[in-house]
Amino acid sequence: MKIVCSWCRQEGKTELVGEKAPLDDARETHGICVVHRHDVEARWQVSIHTASKSGVATGLSSALFRWTGLLNVTKKMRP
Repeated sequence: MKIVCSWCRQEGKTELVGEKAPLDDARETHGICVVHRHDVEARWQVSIHTASKSGVATGLSSALFRWTGLLNVTKKMRP
């Protein structure tokens, strides 16, 4: 299966991130490339910093778990 970055595809860039088993399967699955992963991490860090300075904690814990899960999945996909 081919792993493609949706963000790259939307920007009209080469979106292929890699491949995973089964290699003979022509379908696509979605992931995130290194460039966009770093962008997401940076925005995530800014939002956490902003929320902690403003004292806003509502929903932050659940958002943190979602983003952490996403980042862990993308780290496993990198060669």
